[in-house]
Amino acid sequence: MSAQAASSVGPTAGASLTLFSCFAGMGAGLVELSIASTYLSGRGPLVWASGIFAAWGLALLASSIGSLQRGRLRFRKPTTAGLLAAVPVHVGFLVAGMSQKVLDGGHLAALFLVLMALGSSAWLARRFTDDAGGASQAPPRAGALLGAAFAAAVVVAAVTTPGLAASAAGAHAVPHGEHSLPGGHHH
Repeated sequence: MSAQAASSVGPTAGASLTLFSCFAGMGAGLVELSIASTYLSGRGPLVWASGIFAAWGLALLASSIGSLQRGRLRFRKPTTAGLLAAVPVHVGFLVAGMSQKVLDGGHLAALFLVLMALGSSAWLARRFTDDAGGASQAPPRAGALLGAAFAAAVVVAAVTTPGLAASAAGAHAVPHGEHSLPGGHHH
């Protein structure tokens, strides 16, 4: 790819997609951790899987936070390999659940978030040869980047929140309208 093709997209698009990929990675990491906690608390036949989901969730969080800190995707090859491996794992758990007429919201959310992170990372890899997300030419436009960050956060939160609610911890969470205790202590 020529330098002209890489710079024609613009630094704002690269920075925006980097933010989206990192937000999706963090959302996926959180949902993976909630899946791990569900399997661990269930003490069923899948308790062994909790360690794998926990390690993967922590790796996604660390990679996403490191990428946000640098302003470009870090550990792209191992993260992409892990994301590619996560897709059939989540699809397998979804198919197994649906065979028992159960749709696991955690695995569904994790699958969508993994696909979002994978897609945005692949787009960045194809568009930018400098591995800096296009930020080498000029700084991104602040207003456009702020808008993109807000949009990315809304989209990722819309998928992450139901995924977290589908976990064992989400099943025991206090509904938001019941946080305050007016008039007395209702335990």
